[in-house]
Amino acid sequence: MPPASRFPRRPLCLAIGLLGASSMAHAQQAQELDSLQIIAERLDADRVVDEADIERRQASDLRDIFANQPDVSVGGGAPAAQKIYVRGLEDTQLNVSIDGATQSGNLFHHQGRLLIDPELLQRVEVVAGAGDATNGPGALGGAIRFVTKDPDDLLRPGEDFGARLSTGYYSNTEGFRASSSLYGRLTEDWSALATLTHTDHDDYEDAEGNAQPFTGTERQSGLVKLVGQLTDEQRVALSYDRSEDQAFRLHRPHWHPSARNAPLDQEVVRETFTGRYGFDSLTSDWMDLDLTVYRTEASLEHIDGPYGDYIGAMQTHGGDLRNRSQLGDHSLTFGVDYRQDEARLASPLYGTNREEGRVVGLYLQDHYQLTDRLQLSAGARYDWFELDEELTGNRFEESGLSPNLGFSFDATDRLNLYGGWARAIRGTQIKELFVLDYYRNAEDRREETADNYELGARYQHGNLYLSAEAFVTRIDDVVGIVDRATLGNLGDLKSRGISASIGYDWDRLSASLSYSRTRPEIDGEPLSDDDMAIGTSVGDTWVANLNYQATDSLELGWTGRFAERLTNVANDYPEKAGYGVNDVYARWQPLVDDQLTLALRVNNLFDKQYADHASYGDATDVAHGLPDPGRDIRLSVDYRF
Repeated sequence: MPPASRFPRRPLCLAIGLLGASSMAHAQQAQELDSLQIIAERLDADRVVDEADIERRQASDLRDIFANQPDVSVGGGAPAAQKIYVRGLEDTQLNVSIDGATQSGNLFHHQGRLLIDPELLQRVEVVAGAGDATNGPGALGGAIRFVTKDPDDLLRPGEDFGARLSTGYYSNTEGFRASSSLYGRLTEDWSALATLTHTDHDDYEDAEGNAQPFTGTERQSGLVKLVGQLTDEQRVALSYDRSEDQAFRLHRPHWHPSARNAPLDQEVVRETFTGRYGFDSLTSDWMDLDLTVYRTEASLEHIDGPYGDYIGAMQTHGGDLRNRSQLGDHSLTFGVDYRQDEARLASPLYGTNREEGRVVGLYLQDHYQLTDRLQLSAGARYDWFELDEELTGNRFEESGLSPNLGFSFDATDRLNLYGGWARAIRGTQIKELFVLDYYRNAEDRREETADNYELGARYQHGNLYLSAEAFVTRIDDVVGIVDRATLGNLGDLKSRGISASIGYDWDRLSASLSYSRTRPEIDGEPLSDDDMAIGTSVGDTWVANLNYQATDSLELGWTGRFAERLTNVANDYPEKAGYGVNDVYARWQPLVDDQLTLALRVNNLFDKQYADHASYGDATDVAHGLPDPGRDIRLSVDYRF
């Protein structure tokens, strides 16, 4: 193995992780630091949202998961409308996966496409901007990787079996959550986990006490996982997770009710099967093999609408075979990935329409420890894209090379400098489900090409942490709606921004402040809320955290998220007002071995009336977004035995 760098190769990951973590005793801090370094090196993630942070927030949706990340915004007051934006780019521009299974497609541009229960998550990894070749095909804006829990994540040392019961109450929606988990070792080499969760929320209220109609939801989620150690060198994991959301909600859930936005029964279902096999040779540094195969189906059904039932479904199956080799000071990862998407929309007006897309990629990524202080990285992938469009009978084929270069330099024992450039190519993709019957791709549509440049610094001195990063992202020939029913190349998207963090850990107290500024534009025009499936503009965002370990069993904390007024907006769109939202929490574990956890959290403590900048704003009487929820008092009880 090459000598370890004093800093992770992507140091911002460590900075964000440390600044968002709760402060414990000094020995615990050192232990967590080592763990985060390992994660950053292995996963090449800019941010890691871990299980502790998810539980601390009593997370019930996507916004809760990413609340501590200033350059990650989640828009949509109603859970069904939530979309993730990384540096202003929508999650449709990123590769999103669950346990390595790619989540392709887009259900409906008026609502979110990702359905995942935070209760099932062990961590979430975020890669901002085009990056390593291992991020997969078409990762124009980066990658988001959701990782679910393994049995060993829940078993205490020395335990063979365990169970966990959890329940929670949400005052704003008069909602509740109940979950149960069973986990244990079936034999010395095999373990299993099963989790079921039910969540029920009524309509939420804004800070002025107005109930936002048709925003309630009822969700069921489950995860079953089997993990086995076949030999000392071989490991296998099989998992199945399913999330189902049912509600009588607005046709366009990110807008307010109107004559053109009536409610109807809707059902969203996602289920994912994943199989993973690993072979890590004990005798050779050349062989560390991973194989992932998966199948995902996501569907949206509109029941008894004005024209009848609409049912859209997206099926994705694929695989990724990769190997890691250690050749002296070179750490090589190389492999092949494949994905096939099949989309179908059954509508009473146009019958059934289908599309089928495929992408095959070859990739190689090298991390070279040139000296004790300098690490270089270089890689590339080549992808072949194909799409068959049944509506027109057209076939689209594109291919291209996506290279990258990077460096990480320990200027001193305390200061690390890093930077790089990466390119990503994306060919024609499956359209969103609910426009398959009338949207068509322009015949002269070209592939999209993203170039991402980054330069950053990270400083660590004792318990003080500082980081800063600047980036420029350019996507040439970005695809969007060029006329009422045609998808084509709109122009060139350019986004520039900076982020910075500072934090300090005392014996029992930690404090941090993070900042993000992003300005995405297409041909010089700022992105608007109507640039759906591309991105939107948000104001400068600050996130402050205080975490205090009052006793060994009691933890207290505060988070403030503040967005500055956005004045640089697209023509004919209103400015976005600034706001500040404060959350507080307390977690108490009165029994030994975290057997019982009692938690209290108050989101939007001062009942601030606001609309998140990533939520749809106020464009017209019909295209009018919703305010975000007012004060929400959350209580939870978690018992393990």
